[in-house]
Amino acid sequence: MKFALKPKPPFDFNLLWKFYAWKDPSPEIYESRVWNRALRVNKTLFPVRVESVGTVEKPKLDVEILSEINETQVKRLKENMEWIFNSQMDLRELYCFMEKDKKLKRLKNRLYGLKPANYATVFEGVVKTIIQQQISLTGSMHITTRLILKFGEKVKVKEDVFYEFPSPDSLAKASLTELKECGLSRQKSTYIKEFSKSIVENGFDSEEVIRFSVPDAIEKLTQIKGVGLWTAELVIVTCTDHKEVLPAGDLGVKRAISNFASRDLMSEEEIRKFTEEWGKFKALIAYYLICDEKSK
Repeated sequence: MKFALKPKPPFDFNLLWKFYAWKDPSPEIYESRVWNRALRVNKTLFPVRVESVGTVEKPKLDVEILSEINETQVKRLKENMEWIFNSQMDLRELYCFMEKDKKLKRLKNRLYGLKPANYATVFEGVVKTIIQQQISLTGSMHITTRLILKFGEKVKVKEDVFYEFPSPDSLAKASLTELKECGLSRQKSTYIKEFSKSIVENGFDSEEVIRFSVPDAIEKLTQIKGVGLWTAELVIVTCTDHKEVLPAGDLGVKRAISNFASRDLMSEEEIRKFTEEWGKFKALIAYYLICDEKSK
């Protein structure tokens, strides 16, 4: 099955995955301008390949589903991909705002068409964010890859393997020893296992936060052991439409904004005060600043 997605311009698909993915499963694999991942619809896993064939101003994504699929499942997969790629986000209002500041305008021009990807599920976002706590992004990506290889489902098509993120059931059944073997600390292993068990055994619905207001989403997420304000804010901005939420306690955010302001590393409180003038665009601008530092 093949079809095309037409994102809202401007949209630079390859720039997006330059910052979000790498050659090892996370669970997507992005290599040579091609994005591969297995996506789950209900309990069925579908191998999906996506390639950008358009331009930044006339974006087009060629999608190929490499297994049998019905129309209802195709519709769900399209919705999932539109969400993960954030392809319908309209950047025009953000760019109009950035045009008013010389430094922000230059930043916009350097990363023109960049949109932040979303995690496929809130569950994936929570687990990945717990992994990221107090370690480098590179270190967290290595741990995430090990977790996916050990507990995630996969589909093989000829020589290619398509990976999906581990399910709550698989992580709930995992032993603490098995989780630690992926590079997780005992504490993080416990957090992830207990969070997964709360979904499987107690019916905790983390996915409902996509419909919540920010305060309600924070309240819901901080019920999860190991999730504080920083983790909750990072989950909200990467898993919901609330792109105005700035995880000001994140070290990467603090470094990027402090460098932009030509100041020593600012505190969380100082970051929140400094970014007030950016209003609802503060999280998106912070994302651009982080990506800009990575590209240097």
